[in-house]
Amino acid sequence: MSDPSPTAHRFDVSNNRRARLRIRAAAMAAGIVLVAYVVLYGNAIAAPTEYAVDGLAVGAQLDFGSAPYREYKCNPSDQFEGLIWCQKSRTEKERRRTYAVAYSLLRSQDGRISYINRSQEPAFLNSKESELNIERYSRKFGDSPRIMKMPHRSGLSDGVIAVWGRVTLEPLDQESIKTLADGQNPKKGFLIDYLRNFTRSAKEGLPIYRIEGGPGFIWAASFDRKGRGTLRLAAVDVIGFSPSPAPIAAAVIPEFSPPPAVVAAVEASEFSPPPAPVTVQATASTDQQELSSELKQTIEKLQADLVISTNKIAQLERAKSEAERALEEAEQAKRDAEKAKQEVEQARLAETISSDVLIAQLRADKNAAGAKRSRWEIALYGSIGGVLIILASSAIGFLINGRTASISKKPAEKLRRKPIEV
Repeated sequence: MSDPSPTAHRFDVSNNRRARLRIRAAAMAAGIVLVAYVVLYGNAIAAPTEYAVDGLAVGAQLDFGSAPYREYKCNPSDQFEGLIWCQKSRTEKERRRTYAVAYSLLRSQDGRISYINRSQEPAFLNSKESELNIERYSRKFGDSPRIMKMPHRSGLSDGVIAVWGRVTLEPLDQESIKTLADGQNPKKGFLIDYLRNFTRSAKEGLPIYRIEGGPGFIWAASFDRKGRGTLRLAAVDVIGFSPSPAPIAAAVIPEFSPPPAVVAAVEASEFSPPPAPVTVQATASTDQQELSSELKQTIEKLQADLVISTNKIAQLERAKSEAERALEEAEQAKRDAEKAKQEVEQARLAETISSDVLIAQLRADKNAAGAKRSRWEIALYGSIGGVLIILASSAIGFLINGRTASISKKPAEKLRRKPIEV
């Protein structure tokens, strides 16, 4: 028997090396796929059920004998075939204030809760208290919410909606909004708005959303300047909307069936595996369903993010328009102030001129009055002086006449006396 040639030996070594590399790559790929499958399977069985209202969590099995459930009145749902719709209402009191509370839930025939809602009217809260409530629920769920604020309308309350989990809010179509504006039910599933009044929201042109996805939690409130409004809490799990979710849940858990990626990796390693059992096809179908569910949830999340982004853009546009309007009002106010200032300056100038004219007139009148008074005083003093002169002249003349008369009498007497003296 002849020895193989060196070329043939190198060819065999190369083939063996390629085979080993392919086996290692296949094993690595199988390990990665298996780890990913385990992670997805763990996430599937560890779906959160902590979203609860009134002590009842979505996705949980309902205890028909529990005290909270015995208060509900249940009937077959007119929107979701095969599911049961339950409601109850009562009046509660807080700090000497009374308000009405209404509860509603949707469950399957075996008692699995898909939706539970609590509505309160009136609710007593303001903007700061709503922020504190949202922060409290965020700490409880360990997740940040997606917050949407109501577009501002004159004469209406302010509103805010916060969403946690995988719940998505899809804007309602215009045909359904028109149906709501007419006071009718479009039967589009569960809806939510800011005012807790679909007819008024539709007439006012406010957003109305359809609740989809899940599990998750919704907190929605409206409040006016006096701190009165409405409050709504809702926990939702979209899986419960299906009339028969049990078969889907059974198909999710294959028993000892390798994923199709593992089978493909083993086939690529040039080994001939044993014939696959029939459950491999069920696994492939299950994996496709899981992939479709994941894609659907991703799409719903992207749609929710798009809605949030659209709302934020709309809010920014409104804020921009309001800022521009405020700037225009400020400019107009500035122009009005300048005009008023000019008018005040003109009025003050006119008043100053009028005052100067009046003062000049008064001074002229005073001067005229002074001149007139001087003439009267001169005339008066002249008259008094003339009278005095006349009186003085009369007195002097009288004195002179008296003296003359006395002198004329004295010589005669002397003539008569002299002879006697002699």
